[in-house]
Amino acid sequence: MRTRPRTGPRTRIAVRAAAAALALAAASGQAATQAHAQTREEVPQPGLISTGDLPPDSLSWQVASIGEGWGNDGPCGGWDRGAVSEGRYFHADFFTSETASAYEGVLVLPTEAEAVAVADSLRGFYAGCAARTAQQLPNDVVTAQDHGTVDVEEGATVGGVHVKRINTWEDHRDYLYGVGRDGNTVAVVEWESNWTQPDIPAFKATVRAAVDKLS
Repeated sequence: MRTRPRTGPRTRIAVRAAAAALALAAASGQAATQAHAQTREEVPQPGLISTGDLPPDSLSWQVASIGEGWGNDGPCGGWDRGAVSEGRYFHADFFTSETASAYEGVLVLPTEAEAVAVADSLRGFYAGCAARTAQQLPNDVVTAQDHGTVDVEEGATVGGVHVKRINTWEDHRDYLYGVGRDGNTVAVVEWESNWTQPDIPAFKATVRAAVDKLS
């Protein structure tokens, strides 16, 4: 005859504790899912630039990815997007087979005041790009550049970083970046190359197209 094992007090306590732990974990998981749903605010995708908007290059521009999300961080590093909920940023990522790459990130904010603050934060972030690059490349000569403004919508600013490479196969490396705003939407555009000298007027035209397409 099969006998049912007796369950002692310690076993019953352990079982109840395990059940309580599972219930707590389930509740925590549900709360995390609800919090994620609350912070993920879906908004319509704004207009993004295409290959035809990019500065001319000796090789054809190609699309790496376009859509929701911030995409890959550029040469200046990763700007902290913690204050902007998921579903409110979009990207367009481009490259040529050898010569250059380009990127656009767009953030759609709930209010225009928040967009002003984000644009200011991004400009401060890119203003520090030369210093961060110099730390990464201590043996090279790094120069920050101010390329002025673009008169479009609420305005855009353009800057860059030039790196004179020392004792490497590269002769130089150049970064360009622009930050612009239209109402409650902010666009940042990047371009980089270690082959091609930057065409500032052409890049400004790219920044203008990026901001124009936000409407």
